[in-house]
Amino acid sequence: MYSNSNNGSRAASARGFVALFAMLAMGLGLMARPAEAAPFAYVTNSNDNTVSVIDTASNKAVGTPIPVGNSPLGVAVTPDGKHVFVTNDANPGTVSVIDTATNTVVGTPIPVGIFPNGSPSPRMGNTPT
Repeated sequence: MYSNSNNGSRAASARGFVALFAMLAMGLGLMARPAEAAPFAYVTNSNDNTVSVIDTASNKAVGTPIPVGNSPLGVAVTPDGKHVFVTNDANPGTVSVIDTATNTVVGTPIPVGIFPNGSPSPRMGNTPT
């Protein structure tokens, strides 16, 4: 039987796109830690759920740390340097987006699934088997 309903495949495509985006952000974050949006570096503070902004010319923190989601670990900067994506390794995982012009989180965290950094988190009581 043939059906014209594409709602299921559209939803699956959307979930696949979000997962692909999260993996891209995570991969870029692992390659560029701390991430740089010249002349600043963005460094996660996992224990207090923030990101510190470091002036790379003076090697000093700029302002107060930026609050993001739970247990931030991965960081990636867009090629134009206008946004920083932070993976929050929690259950459920999220990605926070920081505007580098204002050093503030824009919008709400993007839900991406469980543990977006690629493995179960020992901090959450889970260990790989």
